[in-house]
Amino acid sequence: MILDWLLAGALIGTAAGVLLTRDLYRSVVLFIIFGLLMALVWVRVEAPDLALAEAAIGAGLTGVLFLDALGHLNPDKAAAVRQKYRQPLLSGLAFLLALGVTGLLWMALVDSPQPGVHLPEIVDQQLLASGVEHPITAVLLSFRAYDTLLEVAVILVAVVVGLALRFSQEDQPAETQVLSPLLQKMLVWLLPLMLMVAIYLLWIGSYRSGGAFQAAAVLAAMAVLMRMSGTPIPGHSNLYLLRIGLVVGLGLFLLLGSVDLVSGGNFLAWPEGWEKASILVVEGALTFSLGMLLFSLFEASPAPKQASMTRGGGA
Repeated sequence: MILDWLLAGALIGTAAGVLLTRDLYRSVVLFIIFGLLMALVWVRVEAPDLALAEAAIGAGLTGVLFLDALGHLNPDKAAAVRQKYRQPLLSGLAFLLALGVTGLLWMALVDSPQPGVHLPEIVDQQLLASGVEHPITAVLLSFRAYDTLLEVAVILVAVVVGLALRFSQEDQPAETQVLSPLLQKMLVWLLPLMLMVAIYLLWIGSYRSGGAFQAAAVLAAMAVLMRMSGTPIPGHSNLYLLRIGLVVGLGLFLLLGSVDLVSGGNFLAWPEGWEKASILVVEGALTFSLGMLLFSLFEASPAPKQASMTRGGGA
């Protein structure tokens, strides 16, 4: 109980720091800390799948993208953002809005009705038919596969739009290589370990916490480190491989999900007797595609405006 109260206090304090600090660099760092604290909260409420996703994507890769974007921010815009936060009226309105939302959530929590059905029991009863042993994987890729399909499609569209906007700019992609002998020596040992972790997370997703999204985050982080250290990435300069890699996950998802539909069944209902194999193939393709999608957001960054902006331009 004491740990729970400490986590709650740390979350509130960190969130306040993210919103109220005038230094954008400090705000981004606090956001990363907030994501790690949220991962601990998910562990405390026995949701390890969400904890892994929060730590890998919510704090890790999102934090890297924020830091990368901070280096490209125009100093005038950064100053305008800091000046905007100094206006007490806006701060007061934001506080009242947050207080109102908190009150509504508290009322909903206190007066929440008992559910008419117990979903965990229903999932457990149908778990054998899904082809996998982990209920979260069964929900994401069997019972509610349509939701996962839409999530992947949204990520793909967002990345394609981001890349289109990037390639419409006149400047060249940023030089992200870091000439560090220590980093290069560490990657000799770290890259194989990260690859093993990604494969492990993908494989155990069928019967334990893990899966495509967590494994993809590790692959994307591995690609970012390789790019920063100057380590060659296989197929990195091949645009055809890039295009295939970005869409292979969604395409294979749609293809295998349509097999049963062609034979008179339902869309996204896996072929009978091949449920587990289909899910593993789709998860493998999604891992590769999502890893490339996440890495593409980092790779196509424009050149920074000024080196000083890496710390948000000061106080």
